[in-house]
Amino acid sequence: MAGGGSMRSPVLANNTIEELRKRFKPENARNLTATYLITIRGEGGGSWLTKIKDGNCEFIYQEQPETANADCAISINAEDLHYIMSGQMTAMTAAMSGVLAIDGELGLAMQLVPIFFEGQAPFI
Repeated sequence: MAGGGSMRSPVLANNTIEELRKRFKPENARNLTATYLITIRGEGGGSWLTKIKDGNCEFIYQEQPETANADCAISINAEDLHYIMSGQMTAMTAAMSGVLAIDGELGLAMQLVPIFFEGQAPFI
């Protein structure tokens, strides 16, 4: 989306994980127990095993993501995640357009919307 001569700094994947950590809404996660492998591609990218249980959330960086045991795997570019977090794109639009890749139960992935993106409609 940015032009080639843009002076904008790149969106760092580890910064987006930090932002997700800040946005976590424990009250919206009270009835969810699940693990997600969130892979963010791009500068500072990597995979984080995200454990949600009893209104708590833990992000654990994975050196070897292929060995992680998760209920649902989600993969996205750091910049696209930034667009979702800033409200320029909904998580559902990203999932339907293939920008956000989900391996596992779609319903489980959509449960993350009210937890991290409160105010975004999960289905449009």
